[in-house]
Amino acid sequence: MTRSFKELTEEQFESFAQAHPAGSYLQTAAQARLLARRGWQTSLVGLVEDNQVVAAAVLGWIPVRMGNLFQIDGGMLIDFSNQDLVKDFVEGVMAFAKERHGLFLRIMPNAIYRRFDDEGQQIGDTENTVIDALTRIGFEHTPATKGWTTNSSPSWQYVKSLQPILEAQDTKKALRSSLAKDGKYYLKKTDQFGIQVRRLSKADLPDFKALTQDTANRLNYHDKDLDFYQTVFDEYGDDAYFVFAEMNFPAYIKGQQQARDHLAEVVANLDARIAEKPNYKKLKRQRAEYADQHKQHEKRITQAKMAHERAGKDIVTIAGALFLATANEMIYLYSGTYDEYKNFYGPYAVQEYAFEQALKRQIPHYNFYGISGVFDGSDGVLGFKQGFSGHAEEKVGSFVRPINGPKYAIYHFLKKILARG
Repeated sequence: MTRSFKELTEEQFESFAQAHPAGSYLQTAAQARLLARRGWQTSLVGLVEDNQVVAAAVLGWIPVRMGNLFQIDGGMLIDFSNQDLVKDFVEGVMAFAKERHGLFLRIMPNAIYRRFDDEGQQIGDTENTVIDALTRIGFEHTPATKGWTTNSSPSWQYVKSLQPILEAQDTKKALRSSLAKDGKYYLKKTDQFGIQVRRLSKADLPDFKALTQDTANRLNYHDKDLDFYQTVFDEYGDDAYFVFAEMNFPAYIKGQQQARDHLAEVVANLDARIAEKPNYKKLKRQRAEYADQHKQHEKRITQAKMAHERAGKDIVTIAGALFLATANEMIYLYSGTYDEYKNFYGPYAVQEYAFEQALKRQIPHYNFYGISGVFDGSDGVLGFKQGFSGHAEEKVGSFVRPINGPKYAIYHFLKKILARG
């Protein structure tokens, strides 16, 4: 048996990565190209054993003080239970990095440490395989932290298995049935409102950026720039889904008017029956219920007419998102919602669209991505994602190993000093 570390072609890498159970968008040739266009140097590296790739990673590096930071985000794609394989791969990366002025290597594996239900109770066993494999060969481990980060892939995420739905005869019905109460309710509302979801062209991306920037301004976080979204569109091609949920005001108002008029007839019929049976309390309760629904439709019609006039156009964007697909995962990355249209529940329609695309492509896993890891009800993002009925995952964290020990010690010392200042 011969095992060697080498740079892989895109074809070699993709053939291995797309079939690997730990594969994600972070470990694709498209991501390597995106990183390269964002200022990183990149290489697709792997271990080859008897002419077969047995481990691989997107390796990126970028200058920091005193050398280069080498990083594997979402990888490597390897059997972490095979200690010799892990050791050989890391030694190959270290040698590769030393030739390129590497200072230290940071790895953030796409590996799960613990799983949790919606109440924050652990499901199943703690998984230490990855932590053990990397700490045995000299990596310093930093566990996953709670909270939010925009600097790397999140430490906590919310996911849903689509495999049971793929096995159903009617996947659309099975999908709706699999959702939690809130998800079912709000999607029923988007049906009633006639919300449409449209996949965007590259020419639409400035409008997508306007939406995400508006949301970032409102929620006080830093949005990606337009060039980033355009680069994702170019590099991921058909695997990138930029989508808008849109409201057609004339169609919506017409639907609300029809519902209102129908309810008016129901109320009138109940009034006639009550006149005949004035002491029949059940009829009075029904009448009050339908009259209240009639009033709600009247309110929606008034609000929609005002919003239509303010918008000055018939069709408006109410929400949008970017999803990326790989062979085994559809991932929800970036999104936005216009606050004035939040009562039309566009984000729910957008999520259902992404589910449907994943099912069409036979993708078995859906990743809602980042949550804070806090289950006390304060994380509104988690609350939204729980409407689709999945579970939370805590990743294994990050791992650092010096490449140039003496320089890294000085670098680490300076970072601590500067952090105190």
